Amino acid sequence: MPFNSSDTMRVLDLGCGVGLTPQKLSLPPDWQFIGLDIGFRSVSEAHLNFRHREFVCAAAEHMPFSDLSFDRVISNVALPYMNIPETLAESYRVLIPGGMFVASIHPAGFTIAELWHALPHPQAALYRLWVLINGIIFHLSGRTLGESFQTERGIRIALQRAHFADVRFRRDPKHWFVEATKPPDFP
Repeated sequence: MPFNSSDTMRVLDLGCGVGLTPQKLSLPPDWQFIGLDIGFRSVSEAHLNFRHREFVCAAAEHMPFSDLSFDRVISNVALPYMNIPETLAESYRVLIPGGMFVASIHPAGFTIAELWHALPHPQAALYRLWVLINGIIFHLSGRTLGESFQTERGIRIALQRAHFADVRFRRDPKHWFVEATKPPDFP
């Protein structure tokens, strides 16, 4: 996730898990990170490991933060497990004008590999098939019914529907990132 400034930023980490995202992504240590995760155990462990940071147990679709609270919203491979349109709308709400949303996401190949590995287990295979179908729905409409893979088309539709601008995609050998900006002149 490219962050070019070393200025102190207030950053919301969606799906923070046990709080390792800033270290995994080599983000500036002087930024103020607030972690949000729906898993109570993960948030509890994050509190124990990073006592100097704040962690909140809540759903990304219904964030307990005021409007215009963050300079950045990041999500490291957690967005695919959320209701993406609702999470993007909430991310937009909590970002300041000119703020940036950055997420690493799952391409279709990830879901296909997961389905392939699940085939010997009928229940797991059915779930992975549902994730694949949901990814196709997301690709066509920018809306999800739960866990899905993402395509540039689907995520672009969802981000634009949430009023984000300047949508960009970047890939490296291990990750696929999407970046978008809340327009500076948009409420």
